[in-house]
Amino acid sequence: MKNICVIYPKEQKSLIKKLVSKLESDNISCWTSPRDFNQTDENALKEKIEQSESLLLVIDKNSNKDKIANQALEFALENDLEIIPYVVDKIEDGLYADYFFYAFSWVDAYEDSFDEAYEVLLESFQDGEKAPVKLSSHGRKAKNQNSLNTNQIVIIALIVIAAIAGWFIYNNSTEDSSYDTFLVGKWQLKDYADNLKRTPQDSITFFTQTLPTLKRTVLLTFNEDHTFERRGFTPEPQIGKWKLNDDGSVLELEPVGVKEVQKLNLQNFTEHSFTIVVTEQLEGGTVSTTRLTFVK
Repeated sequence: MKNICVIYPKEQKSLIKKLVSKLESDNISCWTSPRDFNQTDENALKEKIEQSESLLLVIDKNSNKDKIANQALEFALENDLEIIPYVVDKIEDGLYADYFFYAFSWVDAYEDSFDEAYEVLLESFQDGEKAPVKLSSHGRKAKNQNSLNTNQIVIIALIVIAAIAGWFIYNNSTEDSSYDTFLVGKWQLKDYADNLKRTPQDSITFFTQTLPTLKRTVLLTFNEDHTFERRGFTPEPQIGKWKLNDDGSVLELEPVGVKEVQKLNLQNFTEHSFTIVVTEQLEGGTVSTTRLTFVK
């Protein structure tokens, strides 16, 4: 018998009652809120996770903003718990989906029926040893995650900083195009993604701490005279100039005091959003692709 800590969004109370009842009828003990503890109480949440063998985390479309879910993940990773996301809504593509669907095996509870999803979940609790969830036909197998070495982490950081830090122009005397007009204004970082493997602990740190900070602080301002200001990655704002090609696919940058011209590839460029795509080769031959999406 396993002690399962069940954490869920408040909108899923009726589902949780049904799910916990089924689990306990199959001799699987559960900690659940509010019956056994208050999951909004950080200390109580931590205590119950420390007393558990597994975390059953119910995920819906709003979980990426759920402080309780993020806290539960951190505590579970710190205590080396088996973590099983039970996904009840279709999650839009993005960092949150990438994190859960590739860092863990998960249970598809939005396309499968309740009974089908429950059978998949139950199989993971049959043995005393930790076992990966056998996924439903709609699930994606979790990939093996390898830790990044120190050099790779440094290089990744440099890639991200270089991608955003160098918003400058190669030539100051160019006629405005429609894409130039689109670029003028203030842009906030909306999302970040890359193809690098991370451990679950690295992922949760990035997801709960690094990315929210970047979204709050990174701001790019492009002016009609082709001057620019960047905030969020250096203690002091950076200023410079920018140049965009005619079809809005390449932004040429020349940092102040740096002679080398940088060229960034842009995708999905509209009046309200664009994505920077940076490809670099890391040590060992690994090719890193980084995508930074900005919105006006």
